[in-house]
Amino acid sequence: MTERKGFSSTDLYLFLATVLWGSDYFFAKIALREVSPLSFAAIRTLISTAAIFPIFLRQERDWAVKPRYLLYLFGLALLGTFINRVCWSKGVDLTTASNASLLSTTSPIFVLLISFFLFRTAVSWRAALGILVSFVGVCLVIQGDLKEWAKGGGHVWGDLLMLLASVTWAFFTVLAKFLMKDHSSLKVTAYIMLIGSILFLPFLSNEKAGGWSGVSVLGWVSVLYVAFTGNFLAYFFWMRGIQNIGPMRTILYSYLTPITAILFAVPFLGETLTPGQIWGAGIVFAGIFLARS
Repeated sequence: MTERKGFSSTDLYLFLATVLWGSDYFFAKIALREVSPLSFAAIRTLISTAAIFPIFLRQERDWAVKPRYLLYLFGLALLGTFINRVCWSKGVDLTTASNASLLSTTSPIFVLLISFFLFRTAVSWRAALGILVSFVGVCLVIQGDLKEWAKGGGHVWGDLLMLLASVTWAFFTVLAKFLMKDHSSLKVTAYIMLIGSILFLPFLSNEKAGGWSGVSVLGWVSVLYVAFTGNFLAYFFWMRGIQNIGPMRTILYSYLTPITAILFAVPFLGETLTPGQIWGAGIVFAGIFLARS
């Protein structure tokens, strides 16, 4: 498919995906006060699957998947839904929102390495430079000053889990494009979520005190928000991006997630933006433009 260099509907989809994922950190932090990480990952996956399947059944004329693709679908669900969401939920629970959002942006580095070393994908100097420039911008966005950035030792396990989540998401992003050569993004998303839901069934029980009956209204609102926006809408938008412009270009948009996370934190948590964070946001956009040009 011919790639468009200007701002297209695909760019809009990916921008919306990062806005939704950026807001997820705030709501996930609220939900994880009352829901255990595994249960949170499980319930959000089941809810989003229930939301997307009626759309899939109504819009897709061909529901069938050839048997040779079933194992491939299972592997993608294991990477991009089960392992990724377990690591993400537990990581967000154990580290700060700032560290979590920053470490999630390491995925483009892993996509670059996976594409180059495993699939010998040609990587232009602009794409490589764009990734590095954007990463510097992300550091400034999160901490305001790169020199002051230091992860707390008490969050080391959460940080490592967020890195592992980034690795699994990178593999998922690279591998998903092969399946979508013969299937629509909606069909692939629906079946991956269905398989992921089945994998999560044993972990539905909430281990926090009071169980599911003890979850407050705010807790449920937070769970539903993450399920419908991050797991359903953003996930589908992301798959459209992979199908339309490929994994290398799509993954660059993950750098926008920490920016949107901060924009949601300012009105809801009373945080303020520093000059370094504003400069960092500009550098992120410059890096994406460089890699997309």
